[in-house]
Amino acid sequence: MATVEQQVLDSSNAIDQNISVITTDRGFLSQNLLQYLRHLVEGLVVYAHVPDRSVTYNYQTQFDAARDAVNGDACYRLLTRFHNLLEISVSHYTLDRDPSERLMLKYYEYLLRTRDLAKQHLGLDILRNLEQFPLHEDPALRAYYEKISGRIEASRHDLLTGKTERYYINSSRPFFIGGRIYYEVTFSLAHNRTSKFDRIIGFTDIDVSDYYAAQLELANDSIDVLGQTMPIIIVRDWSVSIRPCEFDNFARLLGQQTKVQSGHVEYRNLMQYLTVLTEDVS
Repeated sequence: MATVEQQVLDSSNAIDQNISVITTDRGFLSQNLLQYLRHLVEGLVVYAHVPDRSVTYNYQTQFDAARDAVNGDACYRLLTRFHNLLEISVSHYTLDRDPSERLMLKYYEYLLRTRDLAKQHLGLDILRNLEQFPLHEDPALRAYYEKISGRIEASRHDLLTGKTERYYINSSRPFFIGGRIYYEVTFSLAHNRTSKFDRIIGFTDIDVSDYYAAQLELANDSIDVLGQTMPIIIVRDWSVSIRPCEFDNFARLLGQQTKVQSGHVEYRNLMQYLTVLTEDVS
């Protein structure tokens, strides 16, 4: 019987070996990998909980208590969220290639975050060749995102200006370059007459939540595409910023009268709390 530590390492090694061997068929590779993801995450949950990782791994007697304990720790909450997704989608039957492929692309962000968590908080080196998973089947698309990620990294050296505007976040879609997670964010100015034609696309390494309106600091930049200069927008900073009128409208539904202002201390404290809370959840 495997120890708790061996359960994690064996699952990780199986994923690594499949990525190394199956290089030309992403659907078949995804089918093979999905069966190991749940074993890996369940092993990590138990590993994060038990004081002695050399004890024999037993899912039946160890996992439920470990999941309850780990779910209360912000450092490891990612593991329980990932496991909840896997419970829904990865069961005791094999999915076809197409749905397996879509799930692997969806879970890739979770795998990168899980690898970072294991390294930083558990001292485990897992999923060592995750970057070899064939994310981009179109080389031109990969080159496009590589150039964008390069500009995002270069912008880290620039000081923030503090100049922000409030936007509605319509969507945030991750892309992956060099083992790092970046996001293509679609947003629009937060006012009453927003239409789909007013939407703006920006790029960032910040996991911008689409739960709330947000204050965004934007920077104009550009990349070279086929010898032409293409302008891009980089999201440098963000924070939750619900429109004060939305609080007033909600209060009116409850028969109350309020006049919330963004300068109020209570408003600023609530926005700061929601920003921190959203970062912990993401």
